[in-house]
Amino acid sequence: MASVQVEPVFPVALPLGIARLPHADHRCDYDMKEPKLRIYLAHGDDASRKIIQATLEKLNHCVELSTDHPATLFRRCQENPPDIAVLGTGFRKTDVFAIANELARMGSCPAVMVICPEDIDRVERLLLDDLTGVIVAPISDRDLRPALFLAERRFRQAKLLEQRCEEIKREINGLADQSSEDES
Repeated sequence: MASVQVEPVFPVALPLGIARLPHADHRCDYDMKEPKLRIYLAHGDDASRKIIQATLEKLNHCVELSTDHPATLFRRCQENPPDIAVLGTGFRKTDVFAIANELARMGSCPAVMVICPEDIDRVERLLLDDLTGVIVAPISDRDLRPALFLAERRFRQAKLLEQRCEEIKREINGLADQSSEDES
C-alpha cells in the first residue's frame, strides 16, 4: 500500500491584509535558503542606502545597482530587470510612492518600499495598485528577508494571473468568432 504524503497548508495572517495563497509550486512556505537575488537599490539618502545595501549583502544578495537617481533605476529596469527593486525615501524631486507606481506601471520587477513610520497611512491607497512589499524603517535582516520573499512571490503570482486572463480572453474571442461563423 502506497502512502500519500499531504502537506498541511495553514492560513496565516500577513501584515497589511496580504493573503497567502497556496500554489502548485508549494515547496515550503518560507525557505531560509532562498536563492541569491539580483537587486537594484534606489534611496535618496546616501547613509540609509549604504545601510540597506549592507543588510542585503548580509543576506547574500547581489546589489547590482545602488543609486539616488530614480531615472537610472527606471532605465536599468527596462534594459535588464532585476529580481527585485528596493526603494527608499529621501529623493530630491519625487517620492518613493511615485517611484513605486512607475515601477508597477512598467511591470518589469517586484518592488519593496522602505518607508518612514509617518508614511504608513499612505501605503493603504497603494495596496489597490501593484505594490508588492513595504517595510517601515529602521529595517533589519529579519524584516527584509520575508519582505523580499513575499514581494517576489506576489509579483510572480500577479504575472501568472495576467497570463491566465489573456488566455481566457483569447478563448472567449475564439468562442465569439465561432458563434459568428455558426450564425452565418
